[in-house]
Amino acid sequence: MSKTDLSNITGYCLVTGASHGIGRAISHEWASKGVSIVAVAIDEDALKTLKEDIESEYNVSCITLTKDLLNQDTPKEIFSWCVDNNINIQVLVNNVGLGSAGSFEDTTLEFDVCLVKLNIFPMIQLTKLFLPTLKKFEKSYILNMSSLGSYRPIPYKALYTASKAFIYSFSKAISSELKEDNVQVSVSCPAGVYTNPDVVERIKASGKIAKWTSLYVDIVAAYIVSGMLKGKNLIIPGRGAKVLMVLMKLMPESLNRWMVGRNMKRNQSAKKG
Repeated sequence: MSKTDLSNITGYCLVTGASHGIGRAISHEWASKGVSIVAVAIDEDALKTLKEDIESEYNVSCITLTKDLLNQDTPKEIFSWCVDNNINIQVLVNNVGLGSAGSFEDTTLEFDVCLVKLNIFPMIQLTKLFLPTLKKFEKSYILNMSSLGSYRPIPYKALYTASKAFIYSFSKAISSELKEDNVQVSVSCPAGVYTNPDVVERIKASGKIAKWTSLYVDIVAAYIVSGMLKGKNLIIPGRGAKVLMVLMKLMPESLNRWMVGRNMKRNQSAKKG
């Protein structure tokens, strides 16, 4: 992406879940293009390291906000802080989220509620709050993080894929609503992403197809930022994930659910054994 393509980006990029995984990688990717970062996460030490890494490697600033987005007041606090400090957000990356794999029956109610709250509500709140600011720019960007699993119900990932389906639907809808306002809304639907040891184990437990379609986090971040700047509404990182998406669409939903569910159950059982 050339410098002229980025000449209209004069504001900040706000990234939630920025301390680890995809959020951290996206923060680095935007910073490498000369865009200053507002990094939001709950892990203060990891945010401090992110700030040091970005500001030492790129000629940009990295502001860190240690916040718990499970708290329903946090999005308003973030927005108010940006307004009070004249930090104009031009790029909003709604990345924070929680993953899970296993039987719905086996998870606690508390965990299930946290997953839904964290995966969905900060995205809605931050998008609503920052939209007037985003619309002031000649061109602005919103990225919502979904998953390839949003295309089909996946047994043993029931609540996770349901939350990602919400993100996908919401993103596609507001993309049409905001098209004339020059707010580019993108939704990314990656397959597996190697981010941390827990995710690596979940990918391994999901079988050969999951391992074939999975990518390292830096590659995924590069796909995502490039897609945002190219104006793509849907960003699917990697050829393997694109092939899998086509197969998922062609296969009857009931057959896909049976095959994936059988595979997930077998691998979950092997993991417990």
